[in-house]
Amino acid sequence: MHEKQPTRIGSGLRRFIHIVRVVIKHFVAHKMHQRLAQWPRFAHWLLGKPLSGPDRLRVAFEEIGGTLIKLGQMLALQSDMLPLEYCRGLFSLFDKVPPFAYEYVERTFLEDLKQTPQQVFDSFDIRPFATGSIGQVHIATLGAHKLAVKVRRPTILQDFAVDITSLMFIVKTVKLFRIRKLYWIVGPTEEFVAWTREELDYRREAHYMDELGRNARDNPYEKIPTVFWHCTTARILTVDFLDGLTLSDFLRNKEKGDSGASPDFDPDLFAVRLIDNFLGDAFDHGMFHADLHPGNIMILPGNVVGYIDFGISGVLSRYSRRHLSAETLGIARGDLDDMVDSFFLVSTFAENANRASFRQQLKERAANWYGGDGRGTLSITITTLMLELLTLSRESGIWPQRDVIKYIRSAIALDGLIRTFSPNVNVGARLAMICEQKMRRDGLRNLISSEAIDASLGGYAHLFHDGMLRLFRSLRQAISENPEEQYRFNQKPPRRQASWLWHAATMTWIGFCIALVLKPSQAAAVGGAMYALRSAALSIIIWGTMKVARLV
Repeated sequence: MHEKQPTRIGSGLRRFIHIVRVVIKHFVAHKMHQRLAQWPRFAHWLLGKPLSGPDRLRVAFEEIGGTLIKLGQMLALQSDMLPLEYCRGLFSLFDKVPPFAYEYVERTFLEDLKQTPQQVFDSFDIRPFATGSIGQVHIATLGAHKLAVKVRRPTILQDFAVDITSLMFIVKTVKLFRIRKLYWIVGPTEEFVAWTREELDYRREAHYMDELGRNARDNPYEKIPTVFWHCTTARILTVDFLDGLTLSDFLRNKEKGDSGASPDFDPDLFAVRLIDNFLGDAFDHGMFHADLHPGNIMILPGNVVGYIDFGISGVLSRYSRRHLSAETLGIARGDLDDMVDSFFLVSTFAENANRASFRQQLKERAANWYGGDGRGTLSITITTLMLELLTLSRESGIWPQRDVIKYIRSAIALDGLIRTFSPNVNVGARLAMICEQKMRRDGLRNLISSEAIDASLGGYAHLFHDGMLRLFRSLRQAISENPEEQYRFNQKPPRRQASWLWHAATMTWIGFCIALVLKPSQAAAVGGAMYALRSAALSIIIWGTMKVARLV
């Protein structure tokens, strides 16, 4: 035990020195190439091949390697932090990760499942089908099922600990010396730490897949792999294999002249379903895939969208969903006041936050979004708009909640993807349509909810009940000369009969509301049903009052 500690410290120190050396080397080379631009041959002889900023950043991540490849992948999706050309330059990191030896795969199976892969499955391909920064995927079969088996890298925990220590040292150095030009790395680094910790345990990813799969059961255009739990551990994840073409392969093949997609593939229809799935998952169920890069999206037969790699997923509360949908609808409609109000409701504020300045600057910028009056059809991309919104929020000391940031970044990634393979689809218009439908549906559900009906009928029912009793009492006193009868009528009515009738009416109403919420396609019949049920409820109240008054 005491012998391993110096080794771990030594490897950590060597790793830190390696990261710093690579960073300094590429930073100096980039700056020197700029200074020696007038003497390109000399610069090439002295410093090597000149690289653009995006290529330089990508090469640096490739040389650093390890778990920091995952940081580069995450930065590729955060166009609010980096310019778009840098994000595109980092996209190749999704494919360039070396595999690890099969002996480590077998060792992991023996330690976790007490069996080799060949004993667990009917067949197991020892050659990895795909590789990633956290693990690699092998193809297996079990009965009639073709499976994708993801195995975690053997040294990922140690690599992660060393890399995080190195990154946090860099972040603390940036903060200590107030290097403002490098402040942009603070946020992504802290998020990288939180997200990667979640990805290191495959059981967490499996739970996300299970939940998203249940949510997508009634959606024929969204396919989530099924988890095989008896073959899943913290280091092994076994799921259905989705036999299709990844969007990254489609885009790569398209550049070569042959997309490789099936003849029935319709890019515009696929793009629309991609948007609908994302908004449906986020707003209807409160959970969505938050790592929407091309390697995680698959083109399946019938223009069905398949999803893989759920290590980063977003969870939204009902509160956040309601205000995010209102914000998105406000953006698409050009209703800036509603948009800002909704944005504030899902944000936290620094001590020096300036809400008035944020609102004013946003209206000034909106002149370029919709036209001179700040209203009308959205004329810029969702990506550009969201980036300006996040930039302005940082400048004003207004910070959206973490999962709201995940939603915004996923929307940015989705917009960038769709503009790449289906530029004819208007993402903003589709967002507006889906959000408007959702708000109408939520309004309907709120109207017929048990709380709403209790509020609308509960108080009035007691008033009506009391009024009817008073009316019947007056009539009875007018036609009855028996004082005992009058005295008996003035006594409190039996609560048991009234309570039973009222609960019967309430349960009938709740049953109808549940059925209607579960079957929203029948919402068109709500008008007649509402009238009929309100009439029925009123009749029950009158009958119950008369029963108490002993007139029936």
